[in-house]
Amino acid sequence: MPPPVPWINTTDYSPALLILFGIGCFGWVVSYIAVLRMVRHTQFVEIPAGAVVANVAWEFVWGFVYTTNMGMLFAWGYRIWFFLDVFIVYMLFKHGWKQLDSKLLVPFFRPGAAFGIAAWTVGLYYFIGEGYDTPYGAISGYILNVMMSALYIVLIVKHADKVNLFSGVVAWSKMLGTALLSVFNFIVRPDDYLLMTLYAVTFVLDVVYIAVYRALKARAAPGT
Repeated sequence: MPPPVPWINTTDYSPALLILFGIGCFGWVVSYIAVLRMVRHTQFVEIPAGAVVANVAWEFVWGFVYTTNMGMLFAWGYRIWFFLDVFIVYMLFKHGWKQLDSKLLVPFFRPGAAFGIAAWTVGLYYFIGEGYDTPYGAISGYILNVMMSALYIVLIVKHADKVNLFSGVVAWSKMLGTALLSVFNFIVRPDDYLLMTLYAVTFVLDVVYIAVYRALKARAAPGT
């Protein structure tokens, strides 16, 4: 029988590192809650559909199939992400078609989203199971993060005349949360150049997104 997973792994990670990681994760909780609050008012899901389906798959696989070596406290943190994302997925199935360029694709949106969740779940299951990830999901998580950060720019530019559909709280909380997680990874895995590349690209894309968001908000302000 395998040894029980500790509540907090202070053997491999210092308390300071665990706190840093936890604060970064909390940034994403803030982001998810802000997304849900925005959807209630705008009836528009601002997270790109491709990122939503990948995220919920990642959170399911890391929350319920595999267990992070950081301890059960953080495993439950991943599960909290998942449960928040379930509500976002529900809203995606309800309103996500509004992200599409063509109404001809609307009938295919929900089946496509369902397929995306299933495909990402299976792909991540094998990616992690075959040893390509870190013990807490950083490689797979940042691959998804690069995709999300890039798609966010595409989506806001596509809806440039409707910038009020997007939230500044989401923009900043996801960037700062990810940045703190990147600092954590730099300290824990200083020789992991693939991971370093992924979080550097993510940071650049997040900064670009905030710059685009602020420029569009300024342009939409009265008197401009």
